[in-house]
Amino acid sequence: MNKSIVAFALAASVLVAGAAFAEVELKPQKHGQCYTAEQLFTKDVEGAGGGQGTLHGQFAFRREQALPEDAIKEIGWMTLKPGAYIGLHKHADNEDAYLIISGKGVFTDGDGNAWVVGPGDMTLARPGQAHGLANLYKEDLVFLDIIAKNDKADIASMVKNPTPQCFTLGKLFEKNVEKAGGGKGTLFGKFAFRREKATEDQAIKEIGRMTLKKGDAIGLHPHVDNEDTYIIIAGKGVFTGSDGKDIEVGPMAVTIAGPGEKHALRNDSDADLVFIDLIAKNNANPAAAQKFQRVPVTTAK
Repeated sequence: MNKSIVAFALAASVLVAGAAFAEVELKPQKHGQCYTAEQLFTKDVEGAGGGQGTLHGQFAFRREQALPEDAIKEIGWMTLKPGAYIGLHKHADNEDAYLIISGKGVFTDGDGNAWVVGPGDMTLARPGQAHGLANLYKEDLVFLDIIAKNDKADIASMVKNPTPQCFTLGKLFEKNVEKAGGGKGTLFGKFAFRREKATEDQAIKEIGRMTLKKGDAIGLHPHVDNEDTYIIIAGKGVFTGSDGKDIEVGPMAVTIAGPGEKHALRNDSDADLVFIDLIAKNNANPAAAQKFQRVPVTTAK
């Protein structure tokens, strides 16, 4: 079996096993830099996007909790049961990425194009673009949903010059980085797209499926004008935030660093550490970053 599919399937097994998810109040607030699987909270949506059935969500945070200066507004692990679907809907002032973890589904864009998507496939709707996702198969469809603000895009221009919306695993391109963030070893990457080719009016600048081998690490590094999230798919790692504390992270853990914050990630275990890396722009004044510096919410292991 393809190693990529195995890695993604491992994360799905955590979902099937279940965990104790916390209840939180959905109001604007500072969110933390690291959320372990046990700290995610549950919120279900019926008929999402005008669709059918229940969209089951396990979230680090949702858009209702986002502050105006946050670029990434929502990160959730989502499940569509067989027969359920998210209806075709358009985005105006944000961008929405679906990253398939396990199962199969049918992704549809605003032009009526449809793709059968499975583990490792990535999809995106930018301002002016529409998307939908259906589970027409016999097993649960599990995917990550990440929403980033984009309230300054020229929608008319983006509609005239649309970007691709579906990136299948087989068409992702490879780019490896040595000593990422001043760290150790090689950061292996498979990308839908990278920041080097992003345009000014695109909020999500980069999406990649990354792997750290045993003993390799991304060094502690700062962020100034963007937000960078690591979402663990398989394996175990050690995350370090701005406070310098080490936190053990495994499948379903969500981490984020924004303007004025630092983060690092290392793999001390024998198994590969596989994670999604998504970068979104944030034009917040770096000098004012401390005014909304996030408060860590996890306990160091």
